[in-house]
Amino acid sequence: MPFCGGDKLLAAYRLAQRDGYAFMANNVAESNVFLGLIAAYSDARSDLLVQISPGAAKFAGGGDKRTGLRVLSMMIQEIANASPVCVFINLDHFTVDERDLIDEAIEGRLVSSIMIDASKDPFEDNVRICREVADCAAGSGILIEAELGKIKGVEDEISSDEALYTDPEEAVEFVRRTHADLLAISAGTQHGVSKGRTLDLRVDLAGRIRDRLSANGLQTPLVLHGSSGLLPEQVHEMIGNGICKLNKDTQYQYVYGRAACEFYRDHADAILPPEDIEDDILNLFAESDWSPDKSQFDPRVVGRSIQSRIADIAAELIQQAGSGKKTLYLEKESES
Repeated sequence: MPFCGGDKLLAAYRLAQRDGYAFMANNVAESNVFLGLIAAYSDARSDLLVQISPGAAKFAGGGDKRTGLRVLSMMIQEIANASPVCVFINLDHFTVDERDLIDEAIEGRLVSSIMIDASKDPFEDNVRICREVADCAAGSGILIEAELGKIKGVEDEISSDEALYTDPEEAVEFVRRTHADLLAISAGTQHGVSKGRTLDLRVDLAGRIRDRLSANGLQTPLVLHGSSGLLPEQVHEMIGNGICKLNKDTQYQYVYGRAACEFYRDHADAILPPEDIEDDILNLFAESDWSPDKSQFDPRVVGRSIQSRIADIAAELIQQAGSGKKTLYLEKESES
């Protein structure tokens, strides 16, 4: 199925709420990560949600976020055309500093949803900023995710030295006033490299927020950022308490780096010259009896290794989230 917009993404979230599963939201900065993800999600027949952060856009655009946003969005959309599942794109942790990019994403329908992050601002400013973006996106079919509460750690270009748990009563007021389609909450997770066993994870708080929203007629899907270090049982508990989307960035960064490191370590002799050979990268060792092995240094070779490792981890995370065989495509088939 092709890249899908916010209307189908909302339908996917509603099914997740109904059937008690969630979506892993997987950050992408270049093609190897996405190709690994799409392979795993296609095999599992699970709809795929990928995320583009400001830093990823800057990287993909050679320093220009606008270019990078379009490059990543177009790459994802083109590859998605051949996939058997729905593919969604979310802008992750975009702030008022990227408002021009948010506007472009809305105007060009480059994404399915946008996470506007004003969580570091005072409550009233957070409400105002998120409502402005929601009003801008009105009628576009693009969903808006907003965050209430602070999550400790560093994520892309956003950092916080403290955690501030989300208040259930404030959450009701916040969603009502911002018109946000999704609410990212702070319940004890941490951005960056964290260990789930040492986190003060407030599963009960997620459940209380879900229940207060529901009691006020708001069936708002909840989002958990900073979930890379969570244990499987913690993931299951959070899903059982209303979390429909769990963000994964650091985990894939590590898998990528680990796969590349192990590949080059195992094939170092085919790529690095022996100690008694003069280093001659510029001339590709033209005057030496030794030559590097192109079958090992070709970037497509390590790229395939990275894709495979990404796919393996993605398959495990799909099982944790319970989203296997939950594609809208299969749902449509079952209804017909």
